Amino acid sequence: MGRPRQNPDSTASPRQAATVPKATPAAPRSSATSTQAKTTPTASRPKSAQAAGSSGTSRAQTDKPTSSTTARRARQSSSQSRATAAHGSDQGDTKISYGVTAKNPTVTSRGKPCSTTAKAPAGADPCLGGSQYSRSRASTSDQGKASKFPSLLTREDVVKVERETRGQRDNPKWYEWRENRITASVAPRIANSKFVNGKSSEVPQSYLKAVVSSGSKMQTPAMSWGTQNEKKAVQAYEELQSRRTGRPVKVQECGLFIHPGKEWLAASPDGIVREADTGKLLGLLEVKCPYKHRDKTVKEACKDKAFCLEVDSESYSLKRNHPYYTQVQCQLATTGFDRADFVVHTNKDTVITSVDFDAGFWETTEPKLEKFYMEAVIPHLDEKRSNSVWAKEE
Repeated sequence: MGRPRQNPDSTASPRQAATVPKATPAAPRSSATSTQAKTTPTASRPKSAQAAGSSGTSRAQTDKPTSSTTARRARQSSSQSRATAAHGSDQGDTKISYGVTAKNPTVTSRGKPCSTTAKAPAGADPCLGGSQYSRSRASTSDQGKASKFPSLLTREDVVKVERETRGQRDNPKWYEWRENRITASVAPRIANSKFVNGKSSEVPQSYLKAVVSSGSKMQTPAMSWGTQNEKKAVQAYEELQSRRTGRPVKVQECGLFIHPGKEWLAASPDGIVREADTGKLLGLLEVKCPYKHRDKTVKEACKDKAFCLEVDSESYSLKRNHPYYTQVQCQLATTGFDRADFVVHTNKDTVITSVDFDAGFWETTEPKLEKFYMEAVIPHLDEKRSNSVWAKEE
């Protein structure tokens, strides 16, 4: 791991979460008042290594991998410490790079992107500017392990997949590319399972099914509520955040991000946040519309011990032990962004709290996800392939 560099803009006092009360569900932002958003502390981050997927033969098409090729890739790959790949292109005169290392191991980010004069790579997507895509974390003890994950998808392929899977649930390709990958939505369950924590040798079949299938299109009432209200939540966020920061922000839709260094890991954030006037990248957006607390204020919802946020006076933060924290950290790790705005939206108000990439948390979480893939997913794919071969021979 390289020696950290100091980021002069990497410290700031915690800020209160932004809230906007709404008189009625039909007019959620009619009487808006805002307070500042609280930031979650972030840990130091190791120095970037070579860009993942920057070498090798480029493929003509980003064909969806089969279960057998996925299994083969997982066995052949070599480990790398924090590989990052620049991804995107210049936005006017602004060239942006995320992933600058902080010297202090526990600092709070102001959320400012770090500029660089480096040119964006060829074949990059102009929609995502120059965000570093992405971070592949491995400790020194991980070096030399027998089972690793190659990246047969080139950087250009990965960018193309993200672009072609926009629309997410409304796009069939989104389901196809999720198959045989651990996504951020299932990562919290896997990371907390008895199997990966050495408390059971039995593979949790429901979690395995969630990985090896493309995902069900069926939705629970809570899921439907979240889908129906996501656009309202994004609009509320744009208005509130624009007022709070004094600069207009815009949320851009995105598709499925595949980790360039670990193809088995993927994430689909709810959006990418930009400055509306300059196009400068600000971070990710993750929105939650809790069905259970839909007619409560967020502060009232915080009385529920199982709720994702905690409040101190008017200051909100995402609980570190909540599944949503793991989900957001997986999104940041996969996309390479430093920061995400986590938004909770109800019929009564909207709260914004920012979450920074937590290197220490991710360093203990990623190996658990990798263990599940190697010891549960790969054997399943091997068995599936073998059964297919036997069936053909018969």
